[in-house]
Amino acid sequence: MSDDRAVEDRRRDRVAVVHRQTRPTLLAAAAFLVAAPVAAVVPHSTGVWLPLHLLLVGALLSAISGATQMLAVTWSTSPAPSDRAVALQRAAVVAGTLLLVSGREAGSDLVAAVGGTLVGGGVLLLAGLLVGIRRTATTDRYGPAIDGYLVALAFGVVGIAVGVHLATGGASTDLRAAHLVVNLLGLVGGVILATLPFFAATQVRAKMSPRATAGRIRAWVATSAILVAGAASALAIDLRDLAAVLLVAEGIVVVSVLALLPRVGARQLSWSGPRLVQLIAGVVWWALGAAALGLVMRSGGDDAPVLRALAIGGFAQILVASLAYLGPVLRGGGHEQLSDGFATTRSWIGVGAANVAAAAALLELELVLALGLVAWALDGAVRGVRLLSGWRRRP
Repeated sequence: MSDDRAVEDRRRDRVAVVHRQTRPTLLAAAAFLVAAPVAAVVPHSTGVWLPLHLLLVGALLSAISGATQMLAVTWSTSPAPSDRAVALQRAAVVAGTLLLVSGREAGSDLVAAVGGTLVGGGVLLLAGLLVGIRRTATTDRYGPAIDGYLVALAFGVVGIAVGVHLATGGASTDLRAAHLVVNLLGLVGGVILATLPFFAATQVRAKMSPRATAGRIRAWVATSAILVAGAASALAIDLRDLAAVLLVAEGIVVVSVLALLPRVGARQLSWSGPRLVQLIAGVVWWALGAAALGLVMRSGGDDAPVLRALAIGGFAQILVASLAYLGPVLRGGGHEQLSDGFATTRSWIGVGAANVAAAAALLELELVLALGLVAWALDGAVRGVRLLSGWRRRP
C-alpha cells in the first residue's frame, strides 16, 4: 500500500517534479545551442563537424532528453521518473558530447570513443525512462508520440555506434552518409515528427486537429522510419539512386505532416507569432534539406552546404521555437510571469536572422552566414538572460 501511495503522490505532483527535472536539461541544450554558432566562426581544426555536433548531439539531444520526458509525463498522466535516473541520463549526454567534441578536436580517438559511448548510453537510458513512463500512463492519447520516440531512439543507438566507428578511424564515405541520414532524419527528425501534431496545438493554444488521429500519426511516423531506414541501408551499400528517391520521398512526408497541425486563426497567430512562424519555417527547411541531401549524395557532390542549411534552417529553428515556448512555462511564477516570458521570447529578429543564415549556408555566402549566426546568437542570448533574470524556483 505504501508503494502504491508513493506512486499516486508522484503522479499527483508529476508536473512540478518533471518541470524541475527538465529545467537543467534544457539549460544545457541552450548552452550548446549558443556554443554551436560560436564554434562555426572561431578557428578550429574539424571544419563543419564541430558546430554540427555541438548542435545535433549537444543541443538537440539534450533538448530531446528533457522535452520527451516532460511532455510524456505531463500528457500521459504518468508519475515522473526518479530524479537520480534523470540526472544520470542528462550527465551522460552532456559529458559524452563534451568528450566527443574535445577528443575529435584534439585528435584523440580514445577520448572521442568514450564520449560517443557515453552519449549512446544516455540514449539507451532515455529509452528506458520513456518505456517506464509509457507503462505507468493512465492516458493513452499521447501513446503514438512515445512510440515514435522509441523508434527514433533506436535509430540513434545505431547512428551513434556508426559515428563512434567513424570518429575512431573507420573512414568510409558510404558509412558516413548512412550515419548522417540515421542521426539527422531517423533520430532527430523522428522525435520531431512524433511530437509536432501534439506540440503545435500547445504552441498556438488550440485543440489538436481532428485529422491528427492516433492511426494517422503512427502511419506518418512509420512511413518516415521505413524511408529513412531504406535510404540509410541503400547508402551503406552504395545504392545512391535508390537512396535519393527515398530521401526525396522523406521530404514529402515531412512537409505533409503540416496537414496534421491545427488550423490557425488571426487570434492564434497574433499570440504565437514568431514562435509559430519559426516552427513552420523549420519544418519546410527540414523537408527541403532531406530531399536535397539525397540529390547531393546521389551526385557525389559536397554535402556540407546542405547539411548546414538543414541544421540551421531546419532543426535549430525548430529547437529555438520550442525553447521559446518551453522556457517561459518552465520558469513559472504565475500568470504575469508567464505572459512576460512569452513576450520576451517573441523575436522576429531571430526568425529573420535564422532564415538568412540558412539561405547563406546553402549558397555558401560565408560572411552573410557568419553575420546571421552572430545576430541570431546575440538575440537569443539577450532574451535568454532576460528570461533567466526573472526565474522563480518552483518545488
